[in-house]
Amino acid sequence: MWDMRRIVEAGVLVWAVLLPCHAWAEERVVVAHATVHGHDVPVYRIGELHAPDTPAGMDGFAVRVAYRLRAWTGEHGVEAIGNICRTPDGTQWGTVLLTVGAHVASPVTNACPAGMFATGVDIHSHPQRQHYRANAVDQIFLERLPCRQVTTQPDTFSPDDYGHPGYMVGRLGLHFQHGPDRVRLVRDMRLPAPGMPTGDLRRIAGLPPADALPGVASYASVPASPGS
Repeated sequence: MWDMRRIVEAGVLVWAVLLPCHAWAEERVVVAHATVHGHDVPVYRIGELHAPDTPAGMDGFAVRVAYRLRAWTGEHGVEAIGNICRTPDGTQWGTVLLTVGAHVASPVTNACPAGMFATGVDIHSHPQRQHYRANAVDQIFLERLPCRQVTTQPDTFSPDDYGHPGYMVGRLGLHFQHGPDRVRLVRDMRLPAPGMPTGDLRRIAGLPPADALPGVASYASVPASPGS
């Protein structure tokens, strides 16, 4: 993951945090920009999810988000991320889902649905293939020219992931870590998705084709690198 809380333009990040819940469309919305190694990287908002609290607590909400994230990444091939957020009274969970359209990085921000606060835990997806072709956004983060395919481990946390507690959904499971020595499997993602409780579940928007994203272009290969 890539921590953008310091490098994202402050004014635009406030927009990402405060954008009203009713501001919905199937359009992907650029909610922030970051400068990474001298390149502009747009941060796209792809959706927002709300759900009431259940006896399963944070894990229960993370499981419901994980199935949506896993399906989205399975379709688009790149990572997405959201903070686990909560209302002050603890009755509702929520998340704003973001992506930069990269296989190797996710934007760590302060974004939460209106009226909620970040718990300090997030959830992000990993590409579900061990080998993939990098795009131009990947190369901004890797700072390398295309050479050969990237190799990753879909169900393994990367060193950068341990910067703060978080969930990661890969090809086979939803995992949680609170440091390298505190990793656990939360759910086998090969199981059917649990039934959604009554609540507000927002649709996740699709991502435009790779060549429609500013600064994104597909390349044949890229140097081998661990996944994010």
